Amino acid sequence: MSGHKQKTKEVTASPKMSKQELRQKEQAEQQRSKRSDMAKLALAAILLLAGVWGYYAQPQWSVYLRALFPLVGVILAVAIVFFWCDLGRNLVRYVKGSITEVKKVVWPTKNETWRNTLFVLVFTALMTFFLWVVDSILAWLFLLNA
Repeated sequence: MSGHKQKTKEVTASPKMSKQELRQKEQAEQQRSKRSDMAKLALAAILLLAGVWGYYAQPQWSVYLRALFPLVGVILAVAIVFFWCDLGRNLVRYVKGSITEVKKVVWPTKNETWRNTLFVLVFTALMTFFLWVVDSILAWLFLLNA
């Protein structure tokens, strides 16, 4: 994908490996990757919490200096998630793909947009009038019998 290198290890099959052994090896690799990502996400959360703690731990310091703690915590946490975890890399890849798809969409013209908006407004007004008439008739019938 457009200059983005994916850092995943591929499981290579030796000629004597069965499909089941290959599948088990792939699952073990995915499990290790998941555990590694969870540890990285935990580290990011700890850095984020440490930044917030640093802000409140030094009340005698200037507010500007204390504000650096959460700022650095957020920057480090975001860097870990987006550059070090598969989750962040997958999210970046997904967003890039979404942007590409949005560019392919044929958007309606201004005339079509106004026409459809007017249609919705007229339909809403007619439906409101219809429901008011039905409600009035039902109220009249029930009050007539009471």
